[in-house]
Amino acid sequence: MDNDRLQALLASMTLKEKFGQLTQITGELYVGKVDDEMVETGPSYPGHILEEETLYAIGSVIGASSAKMTNRIQAEYLKRSRLKIPLLFMHDAIHGYRTIFPIPLGLSCSWDDRLVQRVAEETASELRAAGIHVNFSPMTDLARDARWGRVMESFGEDHLLSGDLGRAMIRGYQKIREGQIPTDGVAACLKHFAAYGAGIGGKDYNTVDMSMREFFEYYGKPYEIALQERPKFVMSSFNAFNGVPVTASPWMLKEILRDRYGFEDLVISDWGAVTELQRHRVARDGREAAELALGAGVDIEMVSTHYLEHFEAIMDKRPELLEDVDAAVLKVLRLKTELGLFENPYADEAAEDAVLMNSASLALAEEAGIRSCVLLKNENETLPLRPEHRNVVLVGPFARTRELLGNWACKGRFGDVVMLEEGLKQADGSLSVAAFGKLEDCPEDVLARCDYIVVAVGEYWEQSGEGHSSVKLELDEEQKRLIRAVKDTGRPYACVCFSGRPLALQDIVDDMPALLWCWYPGTRAGAAVAKLLTGQATPSGKLTMSFPRDSAQTPIYYNEYSTGRPANASSYSSRYQDCDIGPLYPFGHGLTYAGATYSDFDISGRRITETEDLKVTFRIHNPSRYDYSEIVILYIEDAVSKAVRPVREMKAYRVVPVSAYGSVNVELSISLEDLEYLDADLRRTVEPGEFRIYVNDLERPVFTIEY
Repeated sequence: MDNDRLQALLASMTLKEKFGQLTQITGELYVGKVDDEMVETGPSYPGHILEEETLYAIGSVIGASSAKMTNRIQAEYLKRSRLKIPLLFMHDAIHGYRTIFPIPLGLSCSWDDRLVQRVAEETASELRAAGIHVNFSPMTDLARDARWGRVMESFGEDHLLSGDLGRAMIRGYQKIREGQIPTDGVAACLKHFAAYGAGIGGKDYNTVDMSMREFFEYYGKPYEIALQERPKFVMSSFNAFNGVPVTASPWMLKEILRDRYGFEDLVISDWGAVTELQRHRVARDGREAAELALGAGVDIEMVSTHYLEHFEAIMDKRPELLEDVDAAVLKVLRLKTELGLFENPYADEAAEDAVLMNSASLALAEEAGIRSCVLLKNENETLPLRPEHRNVVLVGPFARTRELLGNWACKGRFGDVVMLEEGLKQADGSLSVAAFGKLEDCPEDVLARCDYIVVAVGEYWEQSGEGHSSVKLELDEEQKRLIRAVKDTGRPYACVCFSGRPLALQDIVDDMPALLWCWYPGTRAGAAVAKLLTGQATPSGKLTMSFPRDSAQTPIYYNEYSTGRPANASSYSSRYQDCDIGPLYPFGHGLTYAGATYSDFDISGRRITETEDLKVTFRIHNPSRYDYSEIVILYIEDAVSKAVRPVREMKAYRVVPVSAYGSVNVELSISLEDLEYLDADLRRTVEPGEFRIYVNDLERPVFTIEY
């Protein structure tokens, strides 16, 4: 539909129909029965919302999925809609739709934007085949506090990496070709704007309070970067910021998101966030809540219906908002046009099964699972299993479970998951694998024959995700007793851990000779992990979120600000008296079986200028039989600055494929812009002086340069 016809359609709409397009509800109101392809619960809608004139003017539905179900709802809607404007269907496919990939925090440990984009592309194909048009992903909230349950949805603690991977995910979802989303792409929704991950105390939905310097330099930066990929939606966050709920903040949604960051498309509230303005106690009732959200720049209200309930009163009081309403409705109509819904509002039911969980998606899920795992510890080359390790006992609560998808697994099914026991048997048919939930369940004769034990422990999937913040990050006592009991057998052993967040392992890590951190790998979990355990692949991931020693160390992150009393042996320094200094495993940590060496470091100059970048070059040699991808990270340290800066700042990274027994030359650039920072007056500045350059190692610089 061309612009003239869209303008004519807009002109023909009643005010109620316009506000209908700016309202999102759940699908059971159209077809009655709620089944497993629809959300199980929705809000209690006011009676008049169920009246035909209103119900059949709605613009979008959340939570319904499958081609059959979305087609059924769409047909019922269009049959009774006056203007026949098709519905948009929206969903939360955070790390896959039917094929489930590693949780985003795991994916980020690959540091590979191309891998993340491919995952998003496959997810988009499955979503569109199921009749869904908009995906509420990616989440680029900066995550520094492992107590927050939603760190599993994040890309970690670094703002640049989070922004880059969010941008890659948007690119993968939308698949823009010739300026349009194609028939196998979906509209992406960047969330949650803004600073949702900085809730005080790591509590979900909590207030955020920080300096503007901290926001613009760090917490706002991932959104700013990801927005360059032009997602069709941004979701406003639940939290208050600077004393105002973001859903009611014109400063946040207009001055920053639109004016400063240049976002031009649709803003949608989070689930029920408009009505929650009453619980924030900034709105007396639903009418005030709707007026505040609409005035702040929230275009679409998700699942609450205050816009539709109170639009007449709001327009009478604030007629100037009609211009914003018309602009928002036109954006909705244009998106529906871009997605081809006016021509064909239905999904192809016959083609859906061929797309969901196809062989290419499953192969990618396994590859992503392998690339997401991080080898945290490997004393005396305990991993991988050696040729003499033929009789393997697999023990622990994660030895035989299929519940390895992680939270927010959309339409993934546990029955499709490859469990670890199956993965080991499939990876090497010559292995004898016996799996038990508890060591005492293992028969004595089986344990007597055993020559290697794999201990599968972790945090159960329900313990992380939205609404699952925790004060305690340690493994439970039963699992720690299991690890120590395995140690007492005298057999060689290694630990694999599944979780949705970093855990605090100070009191057990010395009893783990090897530790492979698997996060939640998704549908092909057992197959991916087994290839790493058996040495068919090497772990290559590096942490994107620091591991605390103790729960009370959180939040902890690599780029903390310098302090006048840096942590040292003295108690009169920035440290806890009863905890070792620093994280247990820092950002950027990750081992491999390859043992690559770095050499021949060089730099193109020692003084950087406005017109010429500096080039850092070096050589990586892989002495092993593994083809893999080495992750290279470059940090800077500003020796002296007028405003306090972080102790280290990542400025460049690269994923470098290195073939078995091969070598590769690597070049990384440093520009003057990389040396800039926001000063105390929020001005971007760079000051003359000395800067130190680090590569991978956070302790020892490789070069010192000057500006």
